[in-house]
Amino acid sequence: MACLRICIERGARESAVEGVTPAKIDKTSSAYIEAHWPPPRRYGRVAPGAYVLVDPHADYLDGEELRNMAQELQLRLFGTQGRDDLCMLTFEGDEEQVLKFSTLGEDELLAMRGGKPPPPEGRTRLIRGDGVQELAPWGSTPRKVADKPKVEAPTPIHLGWRGVYNLGSQKFESSEIMVVRKSGAPEPQDDNEFAEHDLLAFDRAVAALEADPSLKAWVGVRMWSVVRAGIRDAYQARLTALSPSVRERMAAVIYEVPRDLPFSAIAPLRDLVLPNFARVDLRVHDAGFYCQAVPEGLAHGVVLQLEGDDEKSRLLKIHRFLSDRKVYATRRLRQGLAGVRNARELELARRMGANTVKGPFISGLFATPVTEQEAPIDELPLAV
Repeated sequence: MACLRICIERGARESAVEGVTPAKIDKTSSAYIEAHWPPPRRYGRVAPGAYVLVDPHADYLDGEELRNMAQELQLRLFGTQGRDDLCMLTFEGDEEQVLKFSTLGEDELLAMRGGKPPPPEGRTRLIRGDGVQELAPWGSTPRKVADKPKVEAPTPIHLGWRGVYNLGSQKFESSEIMVVRKSGAPEPQDDNEFAEHDLLAFDRAVAALEADPSLKAWVGVRMWSVVRAGIRDAYQARLTALSPSVRERMAAVIYEVPRDLPFSAIAPLRDLVLPNFARVDLRVHDAGFYCQAVPEGLAHGVVLQLEGDDEKSRLLKIHRFLSDRKVYATRRLRQGLAGVRNARELELARRMGANTVKGPFISGLFATPVTEQEAPIDELPLAV
């Protein structure tokens, strides 16, 4: 058990820094932690900017994971222009001490960041974008325990294609290219690594569409890649070079979209992504995604990514998401599901009116794109 504390470095919680208010910190942090702290891990908000994190399968929290969280939250709150405004500390100890830490005043937290020793009963870490600093108890000298992420040999990138199935017409309308990772393999650790994988898949999709004029393809685009100026430029160069015949057959699925679409993402999606793809969908993990925040015409659909092993929880998420069908229809947004893996999930999606589905129960993972073809629903999944 640990307590995560988040505050603004250069001011108390009642003030705002560059338009970032305490309310926005709470809202953004809650949505991010919910999406990135999946079961069986648990979390709970116990005070403004204070979250209790529980991982039943870990002896201590992963400092590198916390560093990545700090970087992501810094970007989401302050954009690419933000300085190191985010103050993020964690405290690990017994339940009583963790709850005490959750009630410490912001002045005490900022003092720890400035060098004051933390409470002695537990493990306190200061999380920065460039490393994790463990703060020693009173009277000791703080020591740096992780200056940089561990440098490991690059993992080969493998790509595969999975069919996208239209429930209304009972046909595969296109396929999505994706990075294939072995079970337990680590996710990319920074923005550049995400972009490298996505752009490799993008290039492979372009080559496939150029070779076969009958194909249609979806490619994944990480939302935070188009928000960051440097990575956005790499996409701009590729999209500018696309021929009209490829552009009209290529669609983008924007992933890592939180419950509320960030304001900072709207302009890049509108100006860079939307004009250069035939369709644009938003992939979300939250069944209660606030689709009203999506400006009219910015996207064509929203896809709920199903995760976890609890079948009941997965079915409840499908039901919650598709229960808003009228709201989505009013805003002219299709609803889709990704990660469908059994007949009950497919039947619920069909009965509640999902437009598209994909996942291991819909089609296998292929080395080449799935062509447009009819396939009765009772004959799924599509296999070799």
